[in-house]
Amino acid sequence: MASSVVREADWRTDISCETRLELNEFACTWTLHNFSLRRETAVQAIESPHFSTKGPGNSTWCLKLYPKGCNYGESKDFVALYVCDAANNYNGNYRIEYKFAVIDEEGQKANLQEATSCFRRCGIWGFARFIEKDDLLTGTGRLLPNDKLTVYCEVLSFVDYGNLSKQNTPGEIQVPGWRLSQDFGHLLASRRFSDVVLSVEGKDIHAHKNILAARSPVFAAMFEHDMKGEEQGRVEITDCSFEVFREVVEFIYTGGAPKLHQMVEQVLVAASKYNLWRLKAMCEDILCQKLSVRTAAEILVCADIHNAQQLKAKAIDFIKVHAAGVMETGGWKEMATRKPHLVRKVLTALAVQKVGPFSSFGNL
Repeated sequence: MASSVVREADWRTDISCETRLELNEFACTWTLHNFSLRRETAVQAIESPHFSTKGPGNSTWCLKLYPKGCNYGESKDFVALYVCDAANNYNGNYRIEYKFAVIDEEGQKANLQEATSCFRRCGIWGFARFIEKDDLLTGTGRLLPNDKLTVYCEVLSFVDYGNLSKQNTPGEIQVPGWRLSQDFGHLLASRRFSDVVLSVEGKDIHAHKNILAARSPVFAAMFEHDMKGEEQGRVEITDCSFEVFREVVEFIYTGGAPKLHQMVEQVLVAASKYNLWRLKAMCEDILCQKLSVRTAAEILVCADIHNAQQLKAKAIDFIKVHAAGVMETGGWKEMATRKPHLVRKVLTALAVQKVGPFSSFGNL
């Protein structure tokens, strides 16, 4: 009877062949302070810091913005914006879907533009006529709160490497790339080996107790003690929407939260409840970028309620600098009624540094 064990001699080859298609996706924001003071001439670009994504390989990207246009022709009256493959990450064919927007003073996307392109190693994609300069510089300030321009970029790229082949060298060791987050994401999506069902708003998420417990001390405590419904491997989640909780579970498994910008305040609540400190800090960071005269008081209240200390400190620092404007907003007046201790904290900070419109204090 022939042995069922496959020996090296049965499968070793001289040449290895592959056909690869890989996906990379990310979303980012870039804030340019004192935008009206920029002195770049036409065709001069500002380049964002380079950043790496968690997609295939070690992909590095950046944004490029031309405050006075990227040419002297029909685009000279427009701000141009591009996303760039900063390190020639891929050698194959791109299909890239990208979106750009300006984040306005309300933290909402404005002037949204999107496109799909297919190029061979083009390396740069975007719009020469992204937004008219006058819309930014001579408008009401809605798109330039406190003279800050914040642009939003979302990218979904498919990289077709085509057919690859190479000569195998005796003794060569091929080390696969790091795939922990992708593998755990596939595990969540596949439902394989799941031993608990998280029920939210009548919808089920099939998960794994050991992963939930390893990532969240709240889940660990939950599974260590008797719970209603635990014997059947079912847990009812009643204080969170399905979309928000799904984002939390996605973070637990992969370390990422692709829709976080769309529901950041709600996710902050859940991250606090389940002691997910990194996710909570990610939420704080996004909310910090949304600080404006109109939103500062509301964000300070949110930070106080959910014990987001880093965000709270940043909000107070922002209000100290922009006190006159913030104190005229409805959010400040509501905070004075609902959270007077926060008003006292801000006024104390102003008094210590001897800054701020003290004449406005009588209107509180």
